[in-house]
Amino acid sequence: MAGPLALSIGVHALLFGTFVVGAHVSWPAPPIPIEIQPAHRPARETANEERRGDPKSNEKPAPVEKTARVPKRPANASTAPSLPKTLPPPATADLRPFAPADANLVVLLRSDKLRKSPHRQNIDELLEALPDYRMLLDGTGLKPIDDFEALLIATADPHDVTATFLAARFRDSPRLRAVTAREVRPGDPRVFRVLAPGLAVLTQPSDAARLDRARAADGGADDPQARWLGELERFDRVARDEGGPAVVVTLSDAPSLVRLGDGLPTPLAVAVALTGDASPSLRLKLVFAGADDAERFEAAWPTILTRWRQRTALLGLAPALDGLKLERTDAQLELQGRVPEAQTRLALAFARAVLPHPASAAPFDGGSGAR
Repeated sequence: MAGPLALSIGVHALLFGTFVVGAHVSWPAPPIPIEIQPAHRPARETANEERRGDPKSNEKPAPVEKTARVPKRPANASTAPSLPKTLPPPATADLRPFAPADANLVVLLRSDKLRKSPHRQNIDELLEALPDYRMLLDGTGLKPIDDFEALLIATADPHDVTATFLAARFRDSPRLRAVTAREVRPGDPRVFRVLAPGLAVLTQPSDAARLDRARAADGGADDPQARWLGELERFDRVARDEGGPAVVVTLSDAPSLVRLGDGLPTPLAVAVALTGDASPSLRLKLVFAGADDAERFEAAWPTILTRWRQRTALLGLAPALDGLKLERTDAQLELQGRVPEAQTRLALAFARAVLPHPASAAPFDGGSGAR
């Protein structure tokens, strides 16, 4: 039952740095000006029924046949770190079926993959520095990467942690179940639901009620609530294979959260897959409104790379993107390659440095009031 609590920890580390940390820390100017949009529209009470009642709502886009188109070799490519050979970049996945209908940002963390990562210590420290960890896991002796297998977050408003939907697959134990006896922060309306042994969610009361109805009645395949429950029971199968990604992200309706500057078109959707290797393998997909927009972004990529190298040189991050190759097929761009180990470690260390150091909590007594 404590599984979903760690979920927002990972999301804060991966995403909220853009929305929160970036606003308070003096970083070099980004290679692409990014305007953070106001808070996303509020969730509608009927959103799940409306979308899940539409048989087309969970259809995945048709696969796009790739046509290799390799950009020009960077002028300083010869100085880029030599990266170890690897399998093809990890596959992205559509995470929307696991999320409430109004959510447009969904993240999956594979703790079983992060557990083996050479970056494990930095990742642990990032997770432990975040608000939901301090609220519900601090002092328990539990570790998100050790005690959970797969963590999911979905939100329509990354500015507000209470707007997030959390789900987790974990190894069931009395100690984990007892964590839910700890109080949620004042003003946080979210509630827990245990969907099966070792599978729980933290969600808005309206979505909890929908899941309750799905569990209480056998609505069959045509019932949208039952379909959602069925999807949640399978969410941890994504990226389970050996060699698959440790982190998967789906961002739909991207312009509602960010807008790109310098006349660059903002993609409509983004998909990311990242492994937990020493030199992580990355696949990033950007889907634009049309081929013209994708072509404009592709043409700007060499300039973006040059700005990145110039503006991050003093931080030691300049070579981070040199191993990525850009390909375009119609309205879709795909970046894939490896991020050097040294730059990965530096990026994680910088992220950890700007997050607040949490105060130690009192030891957890095991939670005699578990529910």
